[in-house]
Amino acid sequence: MPAPHPSARPAGRTPLPPPDRPRRLRDALAFYGVLAVLCACYLGWGLVAIGLSFVLPPRIGGPLGRRAIGTGFRFLLGLMERTGLVEFDLSELEPLRRARGLVVAPNHLSMIDVMLIVSHLPDAVCIMKAGLERNPAMGGGRLAGYIPNDAGLPVIRRAADALREGANLLVFPEGTRSPDGRVGPFHPGFALIARRARAPIQPVFIESNTRYLSKGWPIWRRPDFPLRYRARLGEAVTVAGPAEAFTENLHRQYTATLGEARP
Repeated sequence: MPAPHPSARPAGRTPLPPPDRPRRLRDALAFYGVLAVLCACYLGWGLVAIGLSFVLPPRIGGPLGRRAIGTGFRFLLGLMERTGLVEFDLSELEPLRRARGLVVAPNHLSMIDVMLIVSHLPDAVCIMKAGLERNPAMGGGRLAGYIPNDAGLPVIRRAADALREGANLLVFPEGTRSPDGRVGPFHPGFALIARRARAPIQPVFIESNTRYLSKGWPIWRRPDFPLRYRARLGEAVTVAGPAEAFTENLHRQYTATLGEARP
């Protein structure tokens, strides 16, 4: 499959409306309630998972940890939606539920992006910031076999091995969250991984009407509501030619599809 070319924003795709609900006590109580549940889930499962990671072999602990995280994210997203704080349009992610050995590469608006994708992506391995695997609250990532980004070639090798074994890889080409909603520069590491594993890359375009949990936004700082998120899939591609040129070409597709609009 040839390298992707920039494409225009799909016809009829309207921008997400901004948060437009007056601040009210019910929203504040729901927000901090959901936040308490989320923190309890992360810390509770993290402590259990970090213990299991010392007991279970990776061939058992890895798939178990990944299933648990996917289930937990589906529960948390459903809870957010039931409170009326968030509206999701994620129907176009449904084909990911059948994915195997796929590199899934979304743009990175906020920490919620991980939840949106992993809730739909089976057996998802993530590349995470080095050091987080030692955080008790992130013990679930250690059990799941998430890969710390602490070294170049070993990371590429481990990620490619996971893909060959049938797991899916979630990686954000920007490497970090956007501070302003725009698509940042792409790093070619994800393309090197895909080429080494001979795996297709699945672009995912995430849009939102809020900067909540973007770079620099603390989790406890309350945004305006309702938050709205929409995700859709691009055409899956394989890496052709030099990784740097492929990455630049793919970046142009993201910026052309998502435009310069900011929440």
